[in-house]
Amino acid sequence: MQLREMALDAYSRVVDEGGFSNIVLNDMIRSSDLASNDRGLLTEIVYGTISKKLTIQFHIRPFIRTKLKRWQRNLLDITVYQIVWLDRVPNYAAINEAVEIAKKRGGPLAGKAINGILRSFEREPLQDVAHIRSETARLSIETSIPEWIISHWKTHYGIDGARGIAHALNNRPKLYVRTNTARITRKELVSRLLDEGLGAIPSDIQKDAIEVKGEVLQSALYQQGLFSIQDVSSMLVNDALSPQPDDIILDACSAPGGKGLHALEKVPHGHVDLSDIHEHKIPLIEQQAERLELTGYDVFQGDATRTVYPRQYDRIIVDAPCSGLGVIRRKPEIRYERKAEDIDTLVDLQLEILSNIKNYLKPGGVLIYSTCTIHQMENENVAYTFMKQNDDIEFDPFVLEAFDFEGPYRQILPQEAGTDGFFIARFRKKEK
Repeated sequence: MQLREMALDAYSRVVDEGGFSNIVLNDMIRSSDLASNDRGLLTEIVYGTISKKLTIQFHIRPFIRTKLKRWQRNLLDITVYQIVWLDRVPNYAAINEAVEIAKKRGGPLAGKAINGILRSFEREPLQDVAHIRSETARLSIETSIPEWIISHWKTHYGIDGARGIAHALNNRPKLYVRTNTARITRKELVSRLLDEGLGAIPSDIQKDAIEVKGEVLQSALYQQGLFSIQDVSSMLVNDALSPQPDDIILDACSAPGGKGLHALEKVPHGHVDLSDIHEHKIPLIEQQAERLELTGYDVFQGDATRTVYPRQYDRIIVDAPCSGLGVIRRKPEIRYERKAEDIDTLVDLQLEILSNIKNYLKPGGVLIYSTCTIHQMENENVAYTFMKQNDDIEFDPFVLEAFDFEGPYRQILPQEAGTDGFFIARFRKKEK
């Protein structure tokens, strides 16, 4: 199967069948014999087309004057992406291959239709989005983020804030690793990463984080458990948690375990329970803990809305299920899969989790509520509602030095420091 036919299949599995882009691509690459540069091109075409789907369809729509099958529309999408955004792919090559794929799948007439649409598109300049009167609709087309999301951000951050968020979430994410400080200092890890020929720069955002470049998963240092891959915004949960050496900690929605294992690296005389609702994810957490060569933990399956936990905890992390709007750049399809009506269901679930979890927090104990989304209802609204519903819970300020911040909760926006969008709130259970 040719590379662009593979790209069409992968794109179709994601946008039509609800597949996860990273899993679809990983499975496809693993079962292929593509060279390294072709694997990169396949990934670029699929991720790029997903990320710009609404923009692409806005520009190609005027040239479609006949009814097309779904696979034909998908073929147009991936080809327009190559024509407009991939300089290293000549237009004639992208178009010719699209026509051949169309002939193979639909016969000569299908090939003729695709050829006519793409040749007409290539001859004309792109439509000017400035002609779109609604600034919300215009920004939606510019950034390929649905209007309901843009509208929410505009309401809470203004149009300039919404524009900053939307454009930042279309940037290529940086890659960060978290130092396993139970076994190595960040300074030493940076030195050893550089010795391996990888790029490594200590982050100014979080004291355990290193910005890296290169094939870090192939690094012997990764295999030895000296670091984990984690976005720096997610590592800030540990700063808010502020674990002490002998703390007993629960990570209640743990998989794949990053935040709980980060805490475990900080409690040499303590204990961390890592729990998740998904049975099949429990081995993933265990594998990471073993790779990091950590001790003093238990991993078990549990539904955070109703599980009876085995003990009382000094500190609890609830990284709740959420809409994921802060990680659009890593999971580009999530922008299309989420609907406005999903939010109420998620809010109910988040509050249900917090309502159960707080029963296992010691008096004076700290509870961290975090999400990887940028949505006021799931973040600030949940935080205030939880506190209002529970007289024994109060806000507990924390510090994030890199953001010059001190307060009980913080929405981290992606344009601030190039991180994922993330929300962190800290509560304390009142002493009896």
